[in-house]
Amino acid sequence: MAASVSLLAGCSLLPAEEHSENLLSIQPPKISQKPEYAVKRGTLESKVSGSGKLMSEKEENLVFTEENRRIVGVYVKAGDKVKKGQLLAELDAGDTESRILRKEIELEKAELDIKAAMRDSQDNDEIMLRKQQLEYELMKQDLAELRKELAGLILTAPYDGTIVSFTAEKGDLAKAYEKVGKIADMSSLVVAVQFGSSDLASIAPGMETLVGINTAGDHAGTVRRLPVGSAGADEDSLDSYALIDLKKLPANVQHGTPLSASVIVERRENALYIPVAALRKQNSRNYVLVSNADGSKGEVDVELGVQTTTDVEIIKGLREGQKVVGK
Repeated sequence: MAASVSLLAGCSLLPAEEHSENLLSIQPPKISQKPEYAVKRGTLESKVSGSGKLMSEKEENLVFTEENRRIVGVYVKAGDKVKKGQLLAELDAGDTESRILRKEIELEKAELDIKAAMRDSQDNDEIMLRKQQLEYELMKQDLAELRKELAGLILTAPYDGTIVSFTAEKGDLAKAYEKVGKIADMSSLVVAVQFGSSDLASIAPGMETLVGINTAGDHAGTVRRLPVGSAGADEDSLDSYALIDLKKLPANVQHGTPLSASVIVERRENALYIPVAALRKQNSRNYVLVSNADGSKGEVDVELGVQTTTDVEIIKGLREGQKVVGK
């Protein structure tokens, strides 16, 4: 019994079997290196951009000139080609035509009365004759106003062109001089662009541009004129756009085709420059972090010139080939 206990005790005192333990190796964190850029020399171009579309140099809003008349006929739609004088739409004439007819009869009668009075007149009839002549002139004026009113009841094409838009419908109540459509001469398309008000201050006629027309690629051009529209003017009027002349308008483009344009407002040849990403600012101070050949780094104040969206000109403080550290 003692022997068995001794044996068991002996077994319990044997050393446990050693197991190898796999420990994960811990890598020290990598310190991110900020990019370094070379100070370069080249051409810098400062640009402003805008968007627009192809418009016609000859386009016009279509309006009725009479107030509160019902539209009784619409004879065109957007896309229709029309001839000068072609009837586009008309308003209810009411009794205007019959009033004109009555006034024409009254005028003819008055004219006959004057002729008879002049033939039979005596000295004491001069005053009466003069009254008849004045009444005749008033009738002529009334007739002219009625004819003008009748002309205002119909809407005709002012010139050969294409209906760009037409919103009036039969049964609508027309308002005087309210736009109901637009006509354009498609043979005189022009690049029309709208820029931000702050950008317009830096644009002048003659500046070089690059125009990107949807489906027709990029084309070089020059600014012809800036917008001439006054505040409150029709935003879709040609006067509200800057116009750009292309050397040649691409074929198969249409009125209304969207486009974008960038104007070169300043260009510097042989300029020393760095990426904007390497420029540092502190209040009114402009400086860079220069990476020296021995690995040291130091701050250097710089004087700036032209700045683009990606690069900035260095007028003073650096030399070509130096390395600057990005932010």
